[in-house]
Amino acid sequence: MKSELAILYQRYAKECWLYSLSLTNDVMLAEDLVSDAFFKLLNALDTLTEDKVKFWLLRVIKNHYIDLQRKKKRWQIIPLTKTTSQTISDSDFSPLDQLLHSEKKVQLYHALATLPQAEQELLYLFYFFDWPIREIAAFTELSIGQVKTRLYRSRKKLKELLQDEPTKF
Repeated sequence: MKSELAILYQRYAKECWLYSLSLTNDVMLAEDLVSDAFFKLLNALDTLTEDKVKFWLLRVIKNHYIDLQRKKKRWQIIPLTKTTSQTISDSDFSPLDQLLHSEKKVQLYHALATLPQAEQELLYLFYFFDWPIREIAAFTELSIGQVKTRLYRSRKKLKELLQDEPTKF
């Protein structure tokens, strides 16, 4: 059982962490969500089939995050420290190219953060995780047409945000 969990962790941990990071924008909270999801997987391992594990993990992460947001509304939480996102630089770029590239990334992430959570989630799943629309539809419980329409509208909003005030982000 432990080796099976280890294999599943190696297979899905990175994607789960990236997904939870896209929801939370907080590295430590993202790690907590992933570890909680895999802990819950330990108890549910016998009831799940291999093809359902990834969706199950992502759904647990999302539900746990929603629960935390509900609690956060009830209680005022004062953060002690702010976490900063780290950008990975590509060694093929010159230092100036790396700087411009990282600034564009930061602008994009800040613009994404201004969108509603549902729109952010679709854009992250499609563009950053390279999920096909069919999988996104199954995960979000939307029809394929709804996913396509919402992706189109979200891209349009994001484009308008970046064109209207690119220096704002």
